[in-house]
Order: sequence, then C-alpha cells, then structure tokens
Amino acid sequence: MAFTMEYTSTVHGVTYALTAVDNGAAVDLDLVGTGDAGEIVAEGQVRLPPGGATAAAGLIRTALTAIATFEGRRPRTRVGNSHARWTQPDDESLRTDWLSYPPSTPATTAIRELAAARKRSSAAIRARLGRVGCDPDVAGRLLTAETASLVGRNAVAGEMFIADVEAAPGLP
Repeated sequence: MAFTMEYTSTVHGVTYALTAVDNGAAVDLDLVGTGDAGEIVAEGQVRLPPGGATAAAGLIRTALTAIATFEGRRPRTRVGNSHARWTQPDDESLRTDWLSYPPSTPATTAIRELAAARKRSSAAIRARLGRVGCDPDVAGRLLTAETASLVGRNAVAGEMFIADVEAAPGLP
C-alpha cells in the first residue's frame, strides 16, 4: 500500500518538516529543519524495509531520549499501564480499594497508593474514581447524585454505578 505523509512542527525557532513515503518496496523518511531565516539547520534521510518501522521507531526513540538526557532535559516517563484500557475487574477493584480507606486518609495519599499499585498515573486514578461512583476528594466515600454532577466527566452516583455494572458490563 503506497502512501505519503507530511508532518510539520516548530520548536525553539526551528521548523521541522518530516515526509514519509511508502512506495511498496521501502519507506523513505526525509527530515529537514529550517531556522527563522530559512537556513537548513537539520537534515537527514532514512530508508526502511517493509515492516521495519516499528523496530526503527523504538531504536530512534531510545537514541533521542539518551541525547535529550545528555543535553540536561529529563524525558517524560510513562507509567506502566498508561493508556491501557480499564476492564470491569479493574473498575471493581479500584472501587473496593477506594472504599476501604477511612475518610480521614488524605485523598491525595490514597490516590498515590492506588496509582502505584496499579501502575497508573495519579491523574488516571482520580479521573476513574468518579466513573466508578467514588468521590475523588474524600477517601472511602461514594459520590452522591449532587457531587457526581460537580465532578462531571462521566461521573456517576455510587449507587448508580452498582446498577450500571450489573446491567451493562464494560463501562467507558
């Protein structure tokens, strides 16, 4: 399947243009970076065999992450299960564990502990709590209909979540 893709991005005054062309026999990548005055400050070409993009992407990412580290920039790290789909057992476990905390526990402490145990970010845990009927601001507490409307983002009242799981497995 032949295709051509073009990407452009400007960072720190340098405009990068990346063109990827798949002619069926190989994928050619062409990168050009130009400064504010139009001068070429970066350029390079890579030819990959069919099916070689995944391995090359991992290698390039590793190399660029190392270079960024040498330049004094810390690369963003991904949490183990980031972007993994939440399953019904994940939701039920999160809800059960959240409700086991006494309300005197600071919510941030409980969220950090739950995130570490699940290899998810604290933001992911906090966002998911409302979707499983738990109040993300008070450890061990269910959402009421009123607080669910304040939390928003698909939050449901605690009692409604129980009915929803039984009626429609596979919540968002």
